[in-house]
Amino acid sequence: MKGPIPTLKEQHDITKTKLSYVFTIPKIEDEGFLCFAEGKNHLPFDVKRFYYIADVIKGARRGFHAHHKTRQVLFCIKGSITIVLDDGQYREKVVLNESNKGIFLDRMMWHEMEDFTKDTVLLVAASEYYDEKDYIRDYQEFSMIANKRWYRYQQK
Repeated sequence: MKGPIPTLKEQHDITKTKLSYVFTIPKIEDEGFLCFAEGKNHLPFDVKRFYYIADVIKGARRGFHAHHKTRQVLFCIKGSITIVLDDGQYREKVVLNESNKGIFLDRMMWHEMEDFTKDTVLLVAASEYYDEKDYIRDYQEFSMIANKRWYRYQQK
């Protein structure tokens, strides 16, 4: 890899939803490849937890929640997956299928995961430790909170 490593702020692609964006992390290629990210340099937070999802059965859909506090970065390190994003104002789909592309999900970003290929491995880095109270699992509750947030935002 030549030259300085671009930071997250220098190279992210904005999505329609205001609380997410797609970005690229460094990828070193030789006999294989190595992708890496450093907290607060390439990621917008220090990582307190990570997990991965793999071996998802055909047709399964996952997620269906938002977080009050937790921010996340998702990387599809193998295969392909569609991430459905909803910030209360916009709803869109983003396909992750490159191991060095990630998507940042800010607080209060409803997300769903679908269209897992057979070999999909989804790696998630989170800003907070697991806390069930942080989850909003009811879409109507999320929508009410998000609409209040958007109303306050528009009043400024």
